[in-house]
Amino acid sequence: MSPVESLFLVVVVIYLIQCISWVTPGASVFALSSRGRGKRKPRGFVWSALRTEGYLAAPFPPVKPLAVVAWPSFQLDPQGITVIPDQGEALFLPWENLTLTHTESRVLCNDRAVFRGSEAHVLAYFALIQKVQRAAIQQRGLVIERWISRAMSAPAVTRRVEVFAGRSCWLRIFVNLQFIFLFLIVPLAFAAFGPRILGRVILLLLAISAFIALEFWTAHRKLFPEAGGTRLKAVVTIVFSPVAAIRACDVLARDLLGRSHPLAAAGGLLQPPEFGAFAGEQLRLCRFGGRPDKWYQLTLGKFMERAIRQKGGRPDALLRPARQDQGCIVYCPRCLAQYTRDVETCADCGFERVSAFATESAGGAKT
Repeated sequence: MSPVESLFLVVVVIYLIQCISWVTPGASVFALSSRGRGKRKPRGFVWSALRTEGYLAAPFPPVKPLAVVAWPSFQLDPQGITVIPDQGEALFLPWENLTLTHTESRVLCNDRAVFRGSEAHVLAYFALIQKVQRAAIQQRGLVIERWISRAMSAPAVTRRVEVFAGRSCWLRIFVNLQFIFLFLIVPLAFAAFGPRILGRVILLLLAISAFIALEFWTAHRKLFPEAGGTRLKAVVTIVFSPVAAIRACDVLARDLLGRSHPLAAAGGLLQPPEFGAFAGEQLRLCRFGGRPDKWYQLTLGKFMERAIRQKGGRPDALLRPARQDQGCIVYCPRCLAQYTRDVETCADCGFERVSAFATESAGGAKT
């Protein structure tokens, strides 16, 4: 293998690594189309050692960026904030004894990280927690409810995706052109003319990367005006790395819907059948996970049910299996697994309160 062929192989490997989007486990990921719609990505591959999950974006043109929606794990209520750690018991911090700070990637309450994310989202959640803390006691619940209501808005997601589609139009063209040039035209040119055209190739790659950087800067400033540090780092990377330039839309789209609830993102992106299945998962996760008897989770569930009804869904129907399989007598209300014998704990998800079917269907399918 010649040095040029080895270099090309290295570039391909680096590019494929660039196509992987690493997210926190449990985050919802959507592939965005150029028409303002999207598709939910199947669950990625989990890297347990680093507590992260990988999703592979479309590596070939047309390059479709991924939007990551991860609802914050902290829980707000009028008395304080509850921190949900990856392991161990939840920690409640009352507003009166709370010291709030932030770095570029973390929000800290009493020096404990309550949120990790991009610069734009860190600033947004820092401002939210600060606003709740400074509000009068009788107004805190209303402030939290307004935040959840805005985050649950599917029309707001639709508008933001439309802005993204419009602002990234030329960016999409340039990144696809960069891909074709780097992985098709350049190999053919080297095969025909040899290494002597290397200088011209580098100049053309830098020129296209410069156009991508300019379009990225303009779109990012519109979508994330407060995230200046992130924008500058991304532009420098785009200019000096042709491979990173091809995935510029991924950087722009990743945090596009980060302030919305996953249910709202699904409502603004997915078709009705897909939305129904996703809404059921999210509603059951809220109703039967964490601390379902507490104010925050009850309030979140109320707004989720309202959002589902606005899309024509029936929340109660989403909380039980569509049909009872033959011979099954109980089911798990969180993951909908069904069992032919009476059990106390679901073997699939570990939920400890399985439910009994009211009646058995005569014509259910075999398990």
